[in-house]
Amino acid sequence: MKPLRICFLWHQHQPYYRSEEIFILPWVRFHSVKDYLDLALLLDEFPNIKQTFNIVPSLLLQIEEYLSNQVKDKIQVLSFKHPSELTKEEKNEILKQFFVCNYQNLIAPYPRYLQLYEKVKNGFELNEEELLDLQVWYNLAWVGPITRQRSYFQRFFQKGKNFTQTEKELLLNLHLKTLEEIVPTLKRLKVLQQIDLSISPFYHPILPLLIDNGIAKLGLPDIELGEEEFRYPGDALLHIQKGKSFFYSHFGFTPLGIWPSEGALSTEALQIILSEGFLWTATDPKLLFKTINIEKPEIQYFPFLYEENGKKLFVFFRDRGLSDAIGFTYHHWNTEKAVDDFINRLFYIRQQIINSFGEEHLEIACVPIILDGENCWEFYPENGLPFLKSLYSRLQELDEFKTTFFTDVVSQMPSDYSYVLKEIFPGSWIDANFYTWIGQKPKQKAWFWLSRTRKLVEKYKSNETKFNNAMELMLIAEGSDWFWWYGDDNIAPNKEDFDVLYRYYLRKIYECLEEEVPKELFQPLQIDFADFPFVPATQRISESNLKNLNTEFGWGRFKPSASIGTMHSEKELVNEIYFGNTSNLFLLGIVLSKELKLNDSIKVIFTNPSGLVFKINCEDFSLESTFSNRDLRKIFFSFKRNYVIGIDIEFLIGENIKFEESSIEFLIELETELGTIVYPSSGTLTYYLI
Repeated sequence: MKPLRICFLWHQHQPYYRSEEIFILPWVRFHSVKDYLDLALLLDEFPNIKQTFNIVPSLLLQIEEYLSNQVKDKIQVLSFKHPSELTKEEKNEILKQFFVCNYQNLIAPYPRYLQLYEKVKNGFELNEEELLDLQVWYNLAWVGPITRQRSYFQRFFQKGKNFTQTEKELLLNLHLKTLEEIVPTLKRLKVLQQIDLSISPFYHPILPLLIDNGIAKLGLPDIELGEEEFRYPGDALLHIQKGKSFFYSHFGFTPLGIWPSEGALSTEALQIILSEGFLWTATDPKLLFKTINIEKPEIQYFPFLYEENGKKLFVFFRDRGLSDAIGFTYHHWNTEKAVDDFINRLFYIRQQIINSFGEEHLEIACVPIILDGENCWEFYPENGLPFLKSLYSRLQELDEFKTTFFTDVVSQMPSDYSYVLKEIFPGSWIDANFYTWIGQKPKQKAWFWLSRTRKLVEKYKSNETKFNNAMELMLIAEGSDWFWWYGDDNIAPNKEDFDVLYRYYLRKIYECLEEEVPKELFQPLQIDFADFPFVPATQRISESNLKNLNTEFGWGRFKPSASIGTMHSEKELVNEIYFGNTSNLFLLGIVLSKELKLNDSIKVIFTNPSGLVFKINCEDFSLESTFSNRDLRKIFFSFKRNYVIGIDIEFLIGENIKFEESSIEFLIELETELGTIVYPSSGTLTYYLI
């Protein structure tokens, strides 16, 4: 029996947060102590599991700067201060920032942290003792479940409250001790041949857009980019060369694989990657299907060979369903159910390959599981540890599957390999286009200033010192994250900070060249940053507005895309969810980005009251209920472009119960051919009847 090979890749990335001598955001430190080390340490329990860790050099650089004490982050600085030394502004900043984490998994499990959260939420001030405990808990809650088992962390969890300044300072220094372990741990696992290491371009730019941002028009033909073009293939090459060199200085070898930032590729990007000696890269299968005009799912499990001038580069295609299930779906599920689903999908893929091509094709096939190595775990109980342990155990036990490295798959390819690419359709892992980075006016405005600044830098090529200094700053400004956060498609509590940092680096370039800084770079490039995901209902919905989904008519609204933050799924289909009530109906409206296909379905799952599921497909709806003692007297349903349902309130909450004392909790589960996604991504939506 031939096994199906599984290639895991954990992409570990943070943008460059440094402004002068401070990191304005703490995510390098927090994800280091919660995710980057733990994800590697877990493999010691599963010696037969092999994985690839993709390290973005800008993350590695920031870890280095933490450990050299060159730079601290804002949260770190606020945490070190004794409460008696804090100004009023600093105290307010702590109350604002020190609960920015997943409530369900990082706040609620800890009684003291939850107590402080509730007190601040209800408008009460914290005394010095409580502020000190809050400083400790915000930093303590981020410690990963494996790392926290060490006795020096356990004493903090066991004590729980009434911490001293000395204890707090020790905790913050232990964070740095944890950061120190990351590179040595990766080196050790590499020596043991349990992990492989790959890289991304240095500051995580979108390579095809650096080479020629006009290429965005191929996937977005209606986009208007303006007159300022950006066309600097040399910059794309420089990001890769600097990344390779920096990686070598830390690990002592040159990586053979590269995950292009956001899986973004074009034929020109492939040429540059090939020229730098890489053996493999990866992207989304939609790029393959658009290139070869065949959408046969099984073909994505064969890497395609791109060859030029005698050099070979294999392109792998991430399994969207399995990768996104880990990233966006399974944290809602019971652990064993999630693992069963993952394994069953692998069995299905294996059988489909055998049915379509024959069992011998398993020798050249593999299933790439590629996703962020940090962002999803915050949504899992215990940071995903029970899920990963169960998954790894099952994979080790089953002879039908074998985890391996992309590099090993490439090294075993036959010389007469027939899956070949001559070119590739340009796009990213998100919708096979570049919309997320250049598709909206604020993003295009950011590209305008990038282009104008880069043209200025080019004029100083004859001045080596000025040019080199400006180019280092330019590479930072070319990172993908600044453009990700402009526009209204991604929302985070600290979204404005990315605009601040982006403009800071553009200004620094002008200053470095001793040029006058344009006044526009002292003002935000986008004003309307606040597109809040949740808008509460304001009044009962009138009979005439049952189909008019708009907040001006009293409807409440949840906007999933505005709550995604750094997480994004190919399966996104629900644009908005509306909710409200009449005098006798609870109303729910769902606005889709496109029509449901024949086998697509939407489930409205009520958790309070529990026992009710409303299922919608493109032609019909059904209601599953355990309320055997209640009569459903009234129901409303509208099948237009938007779906609106209304359910008898007394059926939901029971008779003779006052509206003002009742709430309804629910979540929405979308099932498509690409898999399952749940809204909201964490917890439930709660609606208070009006």
